[in-house]
Amino acid sequence: MKGTPYDFFVQWHLTERCNLRCRHCYQSGRVSELGYEEIRRAIDNVSNAIRGWVTEYDMQMSPSLHFTGGEPLLRQDIFEILDYARNCGFSSSLMSNGTLIDGDMAERIKEAQVSDVQVSLDGLEATHNSLRGEGSYQRTLKGIRNLVARGLETNINLTVSRLNMGETGELVRLAEELGVSAIAFSRLVPTGRGSKLSNQTLSRVEVSDFYKKLREFRGKSRIVVTSRDPLAAIAEMEGEIPQSEMPIGGCAAGISGVTIAADGTIMPCRRMGLPIGNIGEGSFRELWAGSPVLWSLRRRESYHDGCNSCRYWSVCRGCRAIALAFARAEGKEDYLGADPQCPYRSKS
Repeated sequence: MKGTPYDFFVQWHLTERCNLRCRHCYQSGRVSELGYEEIRRAIDNVSNAIRGWVTEYDMQMSPSLHFTGGEPLLRQDIFEILDYARNCGFSSSLMSNGTLIDGDMAERIKEAQVSDVQVSLDGLEATHNSLRGEGSYQRTLKGIRNLVARGLETNINLTVSRLNMGETGELVRLAEELGVSAIAFSRLVPTGRGSKLSNQTLSRVEVSDFYKKLREFRGKSRIVVTSRDPLAAIAEMEGEIPQSEMPIGGCAAGISGVTIAADGTIMPCRRMGLPIGNIGEGSFRELWAGSPVLWSLRRRESYHDGCNSCRYWSVCRGCRAIALAFARAEGKEDYLGADPQCPYRSKS
């Protein structure tokens, strides 16, 4: 790995409190929150692991903490947390619904040297409001404009479903008008409150058509139009597919990062809701190296139903959260089966 920067991240849910109650939210209820001193110790725990990797394996690391919620700006100590993370060598991102970002708040975020702010926008006005609450659309746009006006790297995140997939072109144009850097699309994971929208998730054909449509914006938009979905990455691939028995791309869960919940629970991904430990109860480095769940996500032979034999496995593996959500709907705790929305399942 020498000479190759390794992007490692923790998506950190500082709170599950929120000023909105979104219909597609993956959370199902509140949990206790770590206090400021507990969060400092937890950041130190992660930092110690990274320093060990750098020293012992001669690795180049690019570590980042993605602070989210709930709504992270509801924590009164958010800026103290951001300062501490920065002083520990982490790049920090904020993931927000944008509705609390007035001019003063945007200025404070800029002063905190946040690398980027990701704001959730889930459709044009009627669609967004139907998902996130009446009036939330205009408040979100104001928040985005306040961030952009202060020169902050600002991106829009959109959870795509049948409710908004037809608005893609207009949303890209809106993002251009707002002056953001990028708009990124992710599939709806039917878990938590979002399980009630399972009939709005895309079919395999719709997924394929949607990512083909996103490709049409390549080189034609003033902003980056992208997706963090492993299936979208396949749609972008051209030429020979890299082959490896270990992951070199695709779903990040347990590969290039994990999630820490508000109470310190560690999960491969928040949308999986699969606890593997707690940041306050031991060494993060030992958990990363020894968790049976994390290792199962890294091993081809752990997968089944065609995902294990797929030629895209090393660069994809589908979305593990979606695979688990659909399995749970059938009463199974299976996070290693095929992604049910994958249009490439028959291609191996």
